[in-house]
Amino acid sequence: MAEGKRADGRSPVFAAAEYRGALRDLPNVAAWENLEPPQLSEISVPPTHNKALSPETTIVEGMRGAGKSFWTAVLANDTTRDFVAAEARLATNQQLVVRVGFGLDLSGDDFPSPQVMEALVDSRQAPDAIWRAVLLRHALKLLGKDLPFDNNWQAAVGWVATQPAVVAEMLATVDRELAAQRRTLLLLFDALDRLGGDWSRIRGLLTAALKLGLECRSRRALRCKFFLRPDMVEEEDEVWRFADSAKLLHAKATLDWRADDLYRLVVQHLANSPAAGAAFRATLAQRAGVRWSEAHGAYPLPRDLPPDALRWVIEDLAGPWVGRSATRGFTWTWIPTHLADAKRRLSPRSVLLAFREAAEWTEQHQRSDLRALHFQGVQQGVVKASGIRVRELQEDYPWVEPLLRAISRSTVPLSVDELAQHWTPACISESLAAAASKQRLPPRRYSSAGGRSLAALLEDLVELAVLYPTEDRKRYNMPDIFRVGFGIKRKGGVRPPR
Repeated sequence: MAEGKRADGRSPVFAAAEYRGALRDLPNVAAWENLEPPQLSEISVPPTHNKALSPETTIVEGMRGAGKSFWTAVLANDTTRDFVAAEARLATNQQLVVRVGFGLDLSGDDFPSPQVMEALVDSRQAPDAIWRAVLLRHALKLLGKDLPFDNNWQAAVGWVATQPAVVAEMLATVDRELAAQRRTLLLLFDALDRLGGDWSRIRGLLTAALKLGLECRSRRALRCKFFLRPDMVEEEDEVWRFADSAKLLHAKATLDWRADDLYRLVVQHLANSPAAGAAFRATLAQRAGVRWSEAHGAYPLPRDLPPDALRWVIEDLAGPWVGRSATRGFTWTWIPTHLADAKRRLSPRSVLLAFREAAEWTEQHQRSDLRALHFQGVQQGVVKASGIRVRELQEDYPWVEPLLRAISRSTVPLSVDELAQHWTPACISESLAAAASKQRLPPRRYSSAGGRSLAALLEDLVELAVLYPTEDRKRYNMPDIFRVGFGIKRKGGVRPPR
């Protein structure tokens, strides 16, 4: 069979030259580093995110790369928010006004920058006064009222801290006035791990912000939404130690992405590609009966597009198999399986990176291939995504790296006894020191009272979805997204880079 042809001997429908270039230009919708809104063509709303994007949902949990900052930028902009509201059918009886209470903006105009926040804490300003100053400032400016304090954060927070009764009355007044105007002020909080240089400060500020969010749920026209990492949600003993905090946790939403959702991102990008979009849309209309509707210059992928149409596109681009036969696996299931963590969670960052790298590798090494993506390019894309995910893990949880480095070149699954041989007291001390040196949280269960056991350490790694027990619970395995990046072997798995 000629290289790149399908199992039935026919050439792919989507010509390699056009679509390989489009895939190399895939955006990274999850690596958002500012509050600039994305292009409408870059926005795809999974049905599972409807609750997370609703103004009435206060807590939104998302793993690294799940799109917390991306959705913050989307919701903070009127045009992109209206686009999402129409796509996700998010109805509201009041006009929604969205502002940012903390996020990826260093200007310090709408909220204290991390540096100003550090100075406020150093000057012993109460965390609850900081967040009340932020909320009050946004609400008064929205209503066109004069601020009762100077236009700098030290003065504003200082005034709020000394006028608790006046502040309470002012917040009640702005709430009544906004409700009378049928308007709701929604304050977004993102990137809260940047609140301070150490977790003790972050915890105090985060708890105070969450308490304000709970208070706003009792008001008519003031709302808060927090985009939180899983470790912030799991810190129940420290972060959530305040009355009625369970009301927030019980109603939280999670930014989960299914494989179909992520393939839709790839297909929607192709449908909006300047070079290949028109031909791609015409082909899907003809071959799959897709009815395209233009919205503000973008072509959203129809929400009712059947999975078999998605699969047809992906397999036409990359082939049905990750090899020359089905023995190496089917592309449709192989990609998400090898990019998921131990809890089967997927991130847009990993999937889009894998497709971009696959297109780049194919262009460099198999340029004459008839398909947009050669199967070896797909494999290399997974290796690249694994390396990025490992770096993210090292940044967020530096204590993990010494442990996994100690089992590098081993073959999983490993028994508890085998892990104990690698994880010596010296190795564990290095792990704890790595967390302390970078002012990050140590392993939660291991560091708690009654911890300090290998069983507790394993539970911490299972909670992070880095390890998972085998069915007999006597050995521990590792998902490919971490295994490959750390050079750990598994029989029949993706080969770690040399």
